[in-house]
Amino acid sequence: MMELTNPGLLWLSMGVLLFVMEMVVPGFILFFFGVAAWITALACYLLPVTLDIQLAIFLGASLVSIFGLRSFVKKVFMGDTVDSIQNSIMADGGEKCEVTTSIIPPAEGQVKFSGTFWRAEANEQIDVGEVVEIVKQDGLLISVKKIS
Repeated sequence: MMELTNPGLLWLSMGVLLFVMEMVVPGFILFFFGVAAWITALACYLLPVTLDIQLAIFLGASLVSIFGLRSFVKKVFMGDTVDSIQNSIMADGGEKCEVTTSIIPPAEGQVKFSGTFWRAEANEQIDVGEVVEIVKQDGLLISVKKIS
């Protein structure tokens, strides 16, 4: 039977606690201390190590995991921080789209752009089916004008 004071079990428990705390605390740092605690637990199960050696293993594993793995693991779990999806659906001035609901100022209409329906405004009346040019996009509202 395993003792409750077994150092390997304590390090394993601390690793689990750090993983749970990572879900609550922002920053994505505690995960790596949890990994280091598990590495230390593994060392305790495989070798008879003193407390000094355990702390040294934990410190070394923490530094290696933080500096060696953080950027890689952060990309895997969080993806790229570049807003590539947002940039791909945002309209640039000069692009063309089709009016799907008439725009009769000052009321808004609707256009289809990039496979999605958007609220639209214009300075002049534009009927359904007309192809228009995008002037600008402000959030979910696209300003359009007739093509000259």
